[in-house]
Amino acid sequence: MENLTVLFSCFAILLLMMVWAALRWSRSGKARALIIALFALMLPAAYAAPATLLGRAKPVTLEWIGTHVQEAQVLSATLIENDAIYLTLMWREAPNLYQLPWDRRMAEQLQEAMKDAERNGTRPVMRLPFEKSWDDREPRFYAQPQPKMPDKPMPGGGVEFQHPGQAT
Repeated sequence: MENLTVLFSCFAILLLMMVWAALRWSRSGKARALIIALFALMLPAAYAAPATLLGRAKPVTLEWIGTHVQEAQVLSATLIENDAIYLTLMWREAPNLYQLPWDRRMAEQLQEAMKDAERNGTRPVMRLPFEKSWDDREPRFYAQPQPKMPDKPMPGGGVEFQHPGQAT
């Protein structure tokens, strides 16, 4: 991510120089306002686009499209203490790699959910993966419940027991 920041800084400086030149040459107030508005829109797009294209872990703070996602399946997780939590989340048709800032309690929740999910034969799930919330009362990670076993077939329709002393 450090190379991305340096690349973005160089791009922002060049873009600022171009905006400055365009502002000096334009005489119309509307044209100047349009130039400044385009500059303001270009900076966030120029910073976020390479993070997606590089194939590296995308910080969850840069996820703008998936802010409405309520739950995402955790396909894999890598915990690097005092650095970050790397997650492969499935919340649409394709998995995405995300980076969460290191949080010891969140890492413990994730490990516990992964153990429970392995015991249940399911996958761990992350609740509200892209929400910026300080509410830590509910765990962000949990294991899906074990799926219901299929009903046993009854040969010949089966027989229901009726107690001889009770009416049906």
